[in-house]
Amino acid sequence: MICSEEKTKYFSQPTADVVGSATDPRTHVYQLTESGMMVRRVNIKSKKGGEPIEILQFTDTHLNLLNQRDLEENDPVSMSSYQCRTTKRFKDGATVETTRAAMALTPFFDQTVVSGDVIDYLTWGSLELMKKLIVESCPDVLMPIGMHDLVRRMQGTVAETTTLKERQELVKPYWPHDIFYESRVLGDKVMVIALNNCVGQYFDHQTEKFKADLERARKEDLVVLIFQHEQMCTRNPKETGVIALRQDDRRKDPNEPIDFCNQFGGNPTETDEESMCLYDLIYSNGDIIKGIFCGHLHCDVYTEISAHYYDENGNKIDTVIPQYVLTGNMYNNGHIMIITVE
Repeated sequence: MICSEEKTKYFSQPTADVVGSATDPRTHVYQLTESGMMVRRVNIKSKKGGEPIEILQFTDTHLNLLNQRDLEENDPVSMSSYQCRTTKRFKDGATVETTRAAMALTPFFDQTVVSGDVIDYLTWGSLELMKKLIVESCPDVLMPIGMHDLVRRMQGTVAETTTLKERQELVKPYWPHDIFYESRVLGDKVMVIALNNCVGQYFDHQTEKFKADLERARKEDLVVLIFQHEQMCTRNPKETGVIALRQDDRRKDPNEPIDFCNQFGGNPTETDEESMCLYDLIYSNGDIIKGIFCGHLHCDVYTEISAHYYDENGNKIDTVIPQYVLTGNMYNNGHIMIITVE
């Protein structure tokens, strides 16, 4: 992380509360009034002390562009998507400026995470734009993959002509790490894990890696933070009607309640067996997993996952894991989450 006068100056600009107040950071959204950037902050305690680790998260950049290669290939699926994506923010590189604004902050942080839907749909132009704006300027970026990152058809009328596996192979050379699972330890105090749950499920080959990382984290007293694109079921009976803190997607009713208790991945009645193995590992390690960070819903939400762990005597202890859903960076002048592990 670069601690500089430039960082101090940027984050010292005047602010205005948008939702809530700093007295409750879980539900606080504020705006930097000069740059227009929306900000949420999370502070997490570790057992290690020392210099804090700072992580920058943003999500849903939805980079979109057709380049010369796309025009020459004239792929009917991509062309149909382009024609049918009528909203201006999803066409012709409209989200480049908000992506640049967030990327300009990456030198100030120990780790940057872009939590999925990095591109709007698969075109060569979008992949090259992602490579130039994000991967080349921040090679160690973590990017848990989103559903949009693996489709050519996005509201188009022409069906996909390639399999999901073929599209996965297509994006792999552009991605900065394994598209299914990546973990790393920062400052000997926090383990960050990028999980692919872009189709609402996990995969069996992720489970053993995750289990090994949890064992290491417990042995080394590491805080575990999980970054993924889609939110997960909280199994929390208090959260059958969660109202978003704020939202920018005007196609939806901002006051429509969301059932986090019974919906989404981890819901026992709908989640496949492969996925449930990994979900159960999350629910049962609530003492070391200190946060789930995602996007996907295009709104700001705070929820608490009903979790547990077992103490040294084998007693089951109930706890919660905070889950933070962040608004897409494509809206307004950008949206970021700053996570500080002390």
